[in-house]
Amino acid sequence: MMKNQNLRDLIYVSCSDLNSKCFYSYGIEFYEFMSCVHNKPENLILLKHNFDNAQWNPHTRFDYVTSKEISELIEDNVYGYGDFCWVDYNNEEDLDKLTKFQIAELLFFSHLAKPLREIPMIRFAYYAHDDGWFNKLYVSLLEDYKVILSRTITLKLHKLTKRSFVEMPNNIAKVLLESALEGLLIDLSKITKSKTDIKIPIAAVGHYTDMDKVYNFKEEITEYKVWLVYSKKTWKFFREG
Repeated sequence: MMKNQNLRDLIYVSCSDLNSKCFYSYGIEFYEFMSCVHNKPENLILLKHNFDNAQWNPHTRFDYVTSKEISELIEDNVYGYGDFCWVDYNNEEDLDKLTKFQIAELLFFSHLAKPLREIPMIRFAYYAHDDGWFNKLYVSLLEDYKVILSRTITLKLHKLTKRSFVEMPNNIAKVLLESALEGLLIDLSKITKSKTDIKIPIAAVGHYTDMDKVYNFKEEITEYKVWLVYSKKTWKFFREG
């Protein structure tokens, strides 16, 4: 799935504690998330959206989509929604089993982007503003986010360079995930290319929820010391000095 649109060439991921399974990000759009996640969810409760072809559940009064509508949602102008919030669920019957407190929990999450106690979800609770600008994501499994992050990098690189890439090995993807603990910045606008190598600058910049500040790092950081390198179908890190 490769949408024709301007590419956000900066990725920022922040997680203050991996045990929280909560990630803030800039640069990962909804279609990229859905393209890169392993076994993408196909049943979503839409808590904040502007999608015209959603279904409606009378028990919860929530809109939702199933596998019938998901492809259309992914191709829709999600950026135009402003706020976009959803959680996944297993099947339509599960909606009718949600308790009053679970419904209240979902409404709380859609309003404040955090749990009251525990968000009812299978794998993801997703809150975004201006698709790709600000995202706050709760995951059930850290493995899911590790895959999303590593595959998003290769997806963007493919669009930028028109080259093909092998999937990142687990040890490289794991380091990138753990780098979110320091606020990981990946600047794809400053990649360097040769016939055999592609070098992607990365840096630890700290934790932010103000994505204007994050975006300004593109101009503020002029020298990088650490690079993610792709060479001869192999991924590695390179540190200068």
